[in-house]
Amino acid sequence: TLPMAAKLTLYPARGASRHYILHDGETRQAGRDPASNDFVFDDPRVSGSHARLEWTGRGWTLRDLGSKNGTFITGSPAAGTPLTDEDWVSFGGLLARFELVSEEEIAALESDRARRLQTSVEIQQELAEERDPRVLLQRLLRSVLSVTGADRGFVLLVGLDGELEAEVASGFSTGSLGERFEGSFGAIEHVLQTGRSVVATDAANDAFLARRPSVLELGIATLACVPLSAEGRRIGLIYVDGRRSDEGKTAGAFTDLDLEILEALAANVSVVLSTLRLDREIREILGGSANAPEERKFLDVLGRRVSEIARSTTAGLSRGSPTSS
Repeated sequence: TLPMAAKLTLYPARGASRHYILHDGETRQAGRDPASNDFVFDDPRVSGSHARLEWTGRGWTLRDLGSKNGTFITGSPAAGTPLTDEDWVSFGGLLARFELVSEEEIAALESDRARRLQTSVEIQQELAEERDPRVLLQRLLRSVLSVTGADRGFVLLVGLDGELEAEVASGFSTGSLGERFEGSFGAIEHVLQTGRSVVATDAANDAFLARRPSVLELGIATLACVPLSAEGRRIGLIYVDGRRSDEGKTAGAFTDLDLEILEALAANVSVVLSTLRLDREIREILGGSANAPEERKFLDVLGRRVSEIARSTTAGLSRGSPTSS
């Protein structure tokens, strides 16, 4: 008999998805307490010691350990219940998917992770050599969209007057910048206020983003927003999102690896921007660069729309407010 393995993929509403591997013969405990669990779930709905995935010799069962919010398999309480391929599990409301996989598939997952990390390093090296600010930002956005598989995105920079300006964008149209687009601006506002990345795997059910009209009306399913910081202050951000298809299919969730790569690219480009002294010089260079009329029109509209919403947030950024840790 071939060795059996399983993959448990967590899908937090706010945050990147993450997978855990179970190898043949392994029993693992899951919960919030790092000291007593093999799989640590950092979610307030999860109890300190929440549930146990037990090897039976032929597969795994799931048993709740007296958690506050319960453990369920496709809606039924887990009390030593056998797990089957593609079961949905709720750890107190934190959703996860259980899948049976082969050891070869696990090896392929690890190989893909290593390949993507290497690709990220190569992209960072290429970006570090770029000396044209606009080309740098265009290449950054293309790389981020390619690596994450997102549908659309843009890069914003904070001007000397504290206003946000859209420098490059992909996948948007001018018509998408009305009131319906506020969902993404909620994420932008949060990043500028806190200096921390925002990732939503299920934006429609995210307590912070679900109230934004664009999340439902524009079908935003997943999004990531990452700050650009230089010399101790925020100078802009990268925003990307994925949408639901016409058939209702949800875009692929951003993984912890996606976020790791995105933040690494953002940090790399921030260093390059700082090295080029773009705090002031970028405005002169970009101001004189040639853009297609429609592209420039879109970027201007996007910049104005963002500034209307985030004006109070960004007012102090150009004065050098420190980046949140």
